[in-house]
Amino acid sequence: MHYTKPALTIEDQVKLIQGRGLAISDPARAVRWLNRVGYYRLSAYLLPFKTPGSDQFAPGATFDEVTDLYKFDAGLRLLVFQATDRVEVALRASITYHMAHALGPFGYVDPTNFAPTFQHAEFMRILDHEQRRSAETFVTHYRAKYTSERHLPIWMATELISFGALSKMYENLRARLRKQVAREYGISQPVFVSWLHTLSYVRNTCAHHSRLWNRELAVKPELPHVWTAEGVTNDRIYCVLLILQTLLSVVAPESKWKERLKAHIAAYPAISSASMKFPPDWTQQKIWE
Repeated sequence: MHYTKPALTIEDQVKLIQGRGLAISDPARAVRWLNRVGYYRLSAYLLPFKTPGSDQFAPGATFDEVTDLYKFDAGLRLLVFQATDRVEVALRASITYHMAHALGPFGYVDPTNFAPTFQHAEFMRILDHEQRRSAETFVTHYRAKYTSERHLPIWMATELISFGALSKMYENLRARLRKQVAREYGISQPVFVSWLHTLSYVRNTCAHHSRLWNRELAVKPELPHVWTAEGVTNDRIYCVLLILQTLLSVVAPESKWKERLKAHIAAYPAISSASMKFPPDWTQQKIWE
């Protein structure tokens, strides 16, 4: 099968969704939205308002509901990205500190300090590429002063690698080191490893402005037994919000992030929290009080 759909003008895109039953009270506003957001990106927010299995919209569906959902998701992404940023910085500091004291400034260069299954050579190749292309002042200064050193000390190296690479490095550290880091947060290290992988995935989802609100997580975290006993699942964004608040309570106990999250959810009462796997009484749970 060959793709035969032609590119449509913005005005024709508006006519298309109107013809499929979406009520648009202000076509000029719809044109502005499609012009600045794009039909394909907005289509992810059109889909929930369609009749299942059809291109037609459910009776009564409006363009205002679509844009409200888009704005809700954009605000949720921003909140998640801000929290993930705060947590990521703290995790980098924790992992770096424990590695530096246990293995020395260049211990990460030795593959025997990691699990045999860790692709250490590939990790070093990525790190070498990052430091060669880096314009960071600390890299330039270090290279100018320590000309006989091939590698950066760990506290510089971990500033250059991605969150995903950091989580993989942590996963493959010696178990004793993993436990030391996880202990700071009161989490068992197998669960903590999975949390880092999930947060890296969610961070990238936010950075690419992708749909978040009802997304099924491609990288599912392990959950503490007490959470699963309360009915929390690991396939939608609610469990990530729980993870972020749990970690923020350690790294930034004065943070007002949970208040801003609750205010954001309350500002869009028409949007189903069930599709994000929020429990009905989530605001009454201790972690959110």
